[in-house]
Amino acid sequence: MKELEHIAINIRSQEYIAGSQEYSMTLDITNISGQPILDLQVFNMLSAGRVLSVGDDLDATNLTELEDKKRRLIRELEKAVESAYARKRRKKMSFVESMAVFFVESVDIYASIFSKRKSQPTTPYWAEEALRIDEWEDVERLEKEVISFESTDSFLPKAYAINKDKLQRVIDRLEKAQNGTFSKGVSLPVGSTISFPFSFRAPHLLKQKRMDVSFKASYKMADDVVHTRSSTSRILILPSAFAVPTGGMIGALVGYVIKSTLVSGTDLPTINWEVLLGSIALGLVVSLLVSRKPETTKAITVEDFVGGLIIGVLSGLYSEVILTKLQALL
Repeated sequence: MKELEHIAINIRSQEYIAGSQEYSMTLDITNISGQPILDLQVFNMLSAGRVLSVGDDLDATNLTELEDKKRRLIRELEKAVESAYARKRRKKMSFVESMAVFFVESVDIYASIFSKRKSQPTTPYWAEEALRIDEWEDVERLEKEVISFESTDSFLPKAYAINKDKLQRVIDRLEKAQNGTFSKGVSLPVGSTISFPFSFRAPHLLKQKRMDVSFKASYKMADDVVHTRSSTSRILILPSAFAVPTGGMIGALVGYVIKSTLVSGTDLPTINWEVLLGSIALGLVVSLLVSRKPETTKAITVEDFVGGLIIGVLSGLYSEVILTKLQALL
């Protein structure tokens, strides 16, 4: 726990984080100032991967019903804008942009095969800040610039308008109670703690890597001055689930080429496609058997691309011996 002038910040992350998978982090903020904190907001400044959601399950000891409803309505409006923006961007993509997006999504789909997680399209970094709602003017401008381009038979503009009206009524009630203006943040009474959960998609990794995550908290006191505090934590992200199998298949291909070259004694050996495919499949199977998993204990394990590559090469070189052993066991 790191104590600051007005607030104490504690960053919590899940114990096991692997590349290409979703993981969560929570920012706990406690009011230690001795006076109420207003308009408290938390921003992710540096993330290890892509941000998927922010504060969808906000947990606080003293979060009022109106503030909770306001926060949820703003998030729903942001989701609607993201959805409309994604469809609009798809329609206006050039061929080069479409191919780039196709490549990125193909990697995501390939990674999801091994991680058992569905791929999720994401908003580009340069558009994320533009689609956020921080003031009431943002609600109206996003409706004009993004939502208005939706087709007339789409329910999304109607849902956006309904949520917008609901948000306006909630804000009016909050302003009467607090005598304030539009605020996306929440209030934090003296001694109270609030938890901001963040959900991320870890980057695709072939080997483990330590990465930093950083958060910034902004808030106001009675003097109406905006205060900011930052907190950074370093996390270890293990290789993606596809790292070992991919290394195993590539290694099996290399092992087959080495074996065929040594047997034929020529620079360009004749390729037996059936044997080659069998060797690659064997490399995949062996690499899956020896890949490290947090919930299991094995005598021999590999955890990254290089380990899978070595296992794959050995599988390709000694495929006949391995198959004979497997047949004997079966």
